[in-house]
Amino acid sequence: MNAPTSLSSAIAASFEAAVSVAVLAAALSSAPARAAPLCIDAVNPQYFHYAGKTTPLVGYSPEYICHLEQRAGTAEVAQLCNYNLDAASGKRNYERVIDELALRHLNVLRVWAGLGHSPGGAAGPLPHEQPFAYNAIDGTWDLHTWNQTFFDRLKQVVAYAQSKGVIVEVTLFDAYSGDFRTSPWYPGKNSSGYLGLNDEWTLTAAPGATCAPFNTATNIYSRQKAFVEKLVAELNVYDNLYWELANEPELSIVKAGYNSSGAVVADTVSVPRIVKWHECMTDIVRNAEGTVASPKRHPIAANYHTQTALAPFRSIISPTYAPDVRILTGHYIKVRDAGRLSATEKQRTYLNASLQGIPRMYGFNEGRPTPSYRSTGSFDYITPDEARAEAWEFMLSEGGIYNHYTTDWSATGGAEPQQTRVQLGKLADFLAGLSPHLRHMSRSTGDPPGWAPNLPVYGTARGASNVYWGAMHQNASTYVLYVHHSNPSADAFKAYAKPANITRLTTLDLQPAAAATNYTGEWINPGTGARIGATFAVPADGVRRTYSVPAYSYDIALKISNGAVTPSSGTCAP
Repeated sequence: MNAPTSLSSAIAASFEAAVSVAVLAAALSSAPARAAPLCIDAVNPQYFHYAGKTTPLVGYSPEYICHLEQRAGTAEVAQLCNYNLDAASGKRNYERVIDELALRHLNVLRVWAGLGHSPGGAAGPLPHEQPFAYNAIDGTWDLHTWNQTFFDRLKQVVAYAQSKGVIVEVTLFDAYSGDFRTSPWYPGKNSSGYLGLNDEWTLTAAPGATCAPFNTATNIYSRQKAFVEKLVAELNVYDNLYWELANEPELSIVKAGYNSSGAVVADTVSVPRIVKWHECMTDIVRNAEGTVASPKRHPIAANYHTQTALAPFRSIISPTYAPDVRILTGHYIKVRDAGRLSATEKQRTYLNASLQGIPRMYGFNEGRPTPSYRSTGSFDYITPDEARAEAWEFMLSEGGIYNHYTTDWSATGGAEPQQTRVQLGKLADFLAGLSPHLRHMSRSTGDPPGWAPNLPVYGTARGASNVYWGAMHQNASTYVLYVHHSNPSADAFKAYAKPANITRLTTLDLQPAAAATNYTGEWINPGTGARIGATFAVPADGVRRTYSVPAYSYDIALKISNGAVTPSSGTCAP
C-alpha cells in the first residue's frame, strides 16, 4: 500500500474520508424511500420500474468520469463531469451536473468505473483515477491494494444521483479509448507480478473456453473479478443503478493497439472470446449480488454491436447467461456496414419478431456528441435538433434508454449543450405524460404502422430529405407518432443530419382501433413540447380518415388518446 509520507498528508486523507462519510450520509438521508431497486418492469420489459412507476430513461452524459478529479486549469474541469470543487457554488462539479439533469427532468447518467487506460496520460495519473493504489516512484499499480478513495468518491456520485432521482449506468470496463500502455492491465504497469494483457482488446476477451482464468489467482483476470466483486460490495446499497459490462468491446473488427513490446499492431477481435468474457462477467456480478452482504440485484446490460455477438441472445439456452442480460445497449443510428448494428438498427431489426427478435430492453447510450461547433478532421458533432431527432425516434419506438453523449457540459446561456438538455427534457416530459398508458404500449410494427397507414415507408426519400418515424400504441387507448426529415451523415459511424429544406407531410391518415370512447388528437412541437394549434377529434369507429398536418420545419409529434386505462399490478419482472 502507498501509505501517506507525512503527517499532514495523513491528516488530509483522514479529513477527506470524514467528508466522504458526511456527504454520503446527507445524500442518503434526503433520498426518497423505495420498495425495491431499479428493475425491469413486470408488465412491459422494454422499460424499467423505479419508485413505483414504469420508467423510461432519458439523459445527457458529459464524458464518463464524474468521480475523478481533473487537473486544475485544464479544459476538462469545465467541460466534463468530475469531482472538482466549483468555488462559485461550493459544490462538486458532479453535483452541478446532476442538479441540472434533475432540473431538466433527465434521469440517467453514464459513469465508467474500470478504465482501460490512464486518463491522466503522459503527465501521470489523475488523483485516485483507478481502483488500485499507485506507486509514483516506479509508476506502477498495485492490483492487490484497493484505493478506497476511488470507491468512496464513486459512491458519493451514485448517492447524490439517487437523492435527485437520477439513475446511474455503471460501465464496468472500457478497452476502447486512451493509451493502453498507461493502464494497470498493461505488462510492466503493475507491481503484482502479473504479465498483463497483451493488448487493449483482450481486456474484454477472456482466454479459453471457460471462466477458469477469472478463478485462477495467478492470472490477471482474477483481478478483474476482484474489482467487480469490490464494486458490487460498495454500491449494492443503492437502488439507482444498473451495470453495463463493457463499452464497445467489438465495435470494430480491427483496431490499432499495442503489443507486449509496445509496438503498434492491428488487433483482430475474437467475438466468441468477447461473448465468453461477457458470460463470465455476468456470472461474477450475479454471484456477488443477492447475498447476505449484498442483497440487492441490479439489471445487467451488454454493449454489443456485431450480429455474431448478438446472435446468442436469440436463445435463452446458449449462452446460459442470456436470461440475466436484460438490456442491450448500442451506439449511433448506423454503424459502418451490415455486419455491425447501431442502436437504432438493433432496435428496428430485433424487435421485429419475424426476424427472430431478441426480447430485451434496448438502450441508445452514445452517439455523435454536441456541441456541433466543435469539429475535428475525423469526428463530426451534431446539433441539438439532430440529437432531438435520434432521441425521439428511438424512444417512440419503445426504446428504454436514450443517453446523449457530449464532450462539453460547460456552455450555458442558450448555447448548444444547454439547448440539447432542454430539448431532451421535453422528450422526458412527453414520455412522463404517457403514464399510466406507457406500461401497456408497444412499438407499432409494420412499415408503415397499421394505425397510420399512409405514413411513408421508413427512410423513404421525400424532397430534400428522408422520412423517419417512431410510433407506439396501446390499442383502443393511446397512440403516439414522431416524424422527422433527415439525411444520414456520410461517415462510418452515422448520425442524422438536418437538411436545409424538407418536403413535409401535409396530410396523414389515422385509423385507431374502434373503442367505446372517441379520441382527442394533438400535434406537438418536439423542440418545445408545446401543442401546435387546437386539439382535434378522432372518432373511435375504426374508420380510416385523412387529417391535415400543421406546418413544421424539421419534425413533429402526434398523440391521440381517449384516456382509457388498463389496470395492472406487479413491479419487477422475474
